[in-house]
Amino acid sequence: MTPSMVHPGPRHHSVASRARRRGFTLMEASLVTVVIGVGVVAMLQLLAAGTMANGYSNEQTTAVNLANNIHEIAVGLPFYDPDTVPGTTPAWSTPEAGNTAFDDILDLDGKTFNPPIDVNRNSIANASNWTQQVSVKSVGGDQMTSVRPNTTAEPTAQVTVTILHNNKAVYQMTWVAVAPSP
Repeated sequence: MTPSMVHPGPRHHSVASRARRRGFTLMEASLVTVVIGVGVVAMLQLLAAGTMANGYSNEQTTAVNLANNIHEIAVGLPFYDPDTVPGTTPAWSTPEAGNTAFDDILDLDGKTFNPPIDVNRNSIANASNWTQQVSVKSVGGDQMTSVRPNTTAEPTAQVTVTILHNNKAVYQMTWVAVAPSP
């Protein structure tokens, strides 16, 4: 073959240079490993944060439900003590099979329930690490922040339920109870 017969085109490379161009360099492989590693670590941190948020949400939901139990009980209680009203029998004046004795709103003051109670006043046996603390304060009808001595003379009371989980306060609910008008 003469030089004029050689087909013009790309230059032919040696076998060694072609072998060098196949695969990844050590630098490229290292960079890919770092990028994938950072992505995996970020995803693991995201999963851990989600798990912690889920645990917190579960704790808050349980606390709200336990506070609502006390609220439901209080809604069904009279403001005035039935023992002082002639001709009435207090519905909860004596404890029965797990029930707790209180028959008016002011009787809830200072009560602590551990294990907590449900709306039927029965202990929730599998919740022994939860506590319900109730505080009832008579307040002025015209000024809710004005705490007065607990008496039925003031027909307005502020009821506060604090929920503790493992002896740490996790939730607090407050509402106002008002005696019906005569």
